[in-house]
Amino acid sequence: MELLGVGLGVTVALLWGSGDILATLAVRRLNTFRTTFISQSAGLLGLLAFGTIAFWLWNLPFTPTAFALSALIGIFTGGCAALGYFALYRALEIGPIAITSPLTASSPIFTLILSAFVLKEHVTLEQKGFVAIGILGIILASTSVAQLRILLKKPGFSLWSQVVRWAVVATLAFGALDFGIGASASVSNWFLPALWTRFFTTLFLALFSCGKRYRWFSWAQATAIPSSNVETLGLLLPSLKDFAHVRKPLSKIGSGILLALLVGMVENAAVLTFSLDTRIATTGITSAIASSYALVVMVFGMIVYRERPAKNQLFGIVLFMTSLFLLAL
Repeated sequence: MELLGVGLGVTVALLWGSGDILATLAVRRLNTFRTTFISQSAGLLGLLAFGTIAFWLWNLPFTPTAFALSALIGIFTGGCAALGYFALYRALEIGPIAITSPLTASSPIFTLILSAFVLKEHVTLEQKGFVAIGILGIILASTSVAQLRILLKKPGFSLWSQVVRWAVVATLAFGALDFGIGASASVSNWFLPALWTRFFTTLFLALFSCGKRYRWFSWAQATAIPSSNVETLGLLLPSLKDFAHVRKPLSKIGSGILLALLVGMVENAAVLTFSLDTRIATTGITSAIASSYALVVMVFGMIVYRERPAKNQLFGIVLFMTSLFLLAL
């Protein structure tokens, strides 16, 4: 595989990891839905501005066929992104990262399966082995055995708890999202998949909000969601009153909005880079490399919170770095 493909995959991981860190900080100041909607809306506006510049200055090609096909796939990727981001932020908000990270790190497995059966991507046996080593390394590196032991000993803890369910939803959604972006990039260009994904993500989030307002999603309140979480899960769009807090950037809401805007820009760069990389490497391999964003979150914890990695985490890092080296050969 070309070294450029591996390098772009690592770049995506750095961007997505940074976005997750910023999103975690944002949801603790706003709530899950508002953070997701603000970041996706900001990302859409940023992409529209970038696309205008790219079209006039770089003559970025937009054929009618590619435009239409990428839009159709964008409906799918937009839905996956809306569901995935919301589920991920919700899992990070209500539960420990020790549960969320290992599960979401396994999303490339779903992407690989879809890419192999639907896109008919050809991956050699050696590459499959290297990717498997890399995914195993990421899961090990993002797993805190000590924290898991503490959680398992807690009375009432369930392996199918609300946190686990949200994390599984995010895992499947992101796996399908990566597959969809790769499929769209193969029939259009590297920009349109990101644009349509952001557009339909924002649209679906707005529809979710309208559905809540008109009680289309009243079934959610009948599930086993604690009453204290109703406000957090409320699918209400941010108001002008919320944005007025930006004038006080050090306030809780003001800093949360600024962080959410920054998340949108960082994720824009990540999705554009991912889309470009799928045109160089296969979608499955690109997704596997990019999923190492969990390592970025772990390094952040080591630097900021003085967390010491366990032996299994260090071994996981070694496995992943080894797989990168082998894929780059």
